[in-house]
This record gives sequence, C-alpha cells and structure tokens, in this order.
Amino acid sequence: NLVENLLSVTRLEEGRMNINLTTELVGDVIDEALKHVHVKSEKQKITVIQPDDLLLAQMDARLIVQVLINLLDNAIKYTPSDSQITITAKRNGSMVCISVADNGLGIPDEQKSRVFDMFYTGANRISDCRRSIGRRSLGLGLALCKSIINAHGGEISVADNQPSGTIFRFTLPAEEVTLHA
Repeated sequence: NLVENLLSVTRLEEGRMNINLTTELVGDVIDEALKHVHVKSEKQKITVIQPDDLLLAQMDARLIVQVLINLLDNAIKYTPSDSQITITAKRNGSMVCISVADNGLGIPDEQKSRVFDMFYTGANRISDCRRSIGRRSLGLGLALCKSIINAHGGEISVADNQPSGTIFRFTLPAEEVTLHA
C-alpha cells in the first residue's frame, strides 16, 4: 500500500497516470467511500449532507473514492471516538465542493501550509520511514489527495472548523444533468 501510494503520487505529479474522467453522481461516490472506512467505535458518527440528490461531477470515481477514504480515515484517526464527522457536497458555480469536517483538536496554523507535502506528518518534522511503519503516518495520504485533485483540475484546502476541528475541502468540475425527451 505504501509503495502503491508513493508510485501513484509520482505518476500523477509527472502526468503519467491515466485519469478516466466520467460523469458521476457525487452521492454514489461518497457512499462507496463510506463502505471502505472503518469507524473506531459505534460512538463516532459520520453524517452526509447533500442538498441536491442529482449532484454530478466530472471525475475518475476510483481516485475520488480514494481521496474521500484518506480524508475520512484521517478524521477518524485524529479525533476522539465520540466525534462528529460531516461530509458535505454542494454545487458552487461551475464546481462541486466536497468537504470532510470533524470536531477534533484541529491542525495548528503553522502546520496547515505543509499538510499536503509528501512525507510531512505534523509536529514540525519529516517522517522517518523506519520508525513510522505501524506507528504513525508516513505523510503520503494528503499528498496523494492533492495530486489527485490537481489532476482533476480542482483544488484542495484545509481550514479550521468552528468551534473546533478541521475541514478539508476539495473541488471538482460540475456536470449538468441532461434529460432527453
């Protein structure tokens, strides 16, 4: 998994990964990601807010599922077991905005600019791969998310949730529903 993530980031950054863009229902992609996420306990609650049931976006669904899994896994890993995690998906002009918000401790301001850097694991230090395996993050998940979203022509960002916690947001090109009579 580590090697595959590293190779994926490298291929995406170099433009060598084939992205299979199709029009997808955002709700279906979120549902698929949720099937692969393991909640720490029954107390941890994940809620999906999507006002528009027919929200469509251009994406490689397999890659966007991976982005959502990474963001959800981080939210679960870095919040207490009784936390609330909320996935919100809505249209914003020509883009679809998807966010994963938690009510944990949050990320210090001085670390926000580096969270998408490869091998950055917080606490102001670069990951030491020999000590990291099995103990803490290798700092590849968010770098992979950023590469995937950039390859889709979108943006990914991190912000504070209020009153506490973190929100990761990313955008994808929206797609219109076309009905043929």
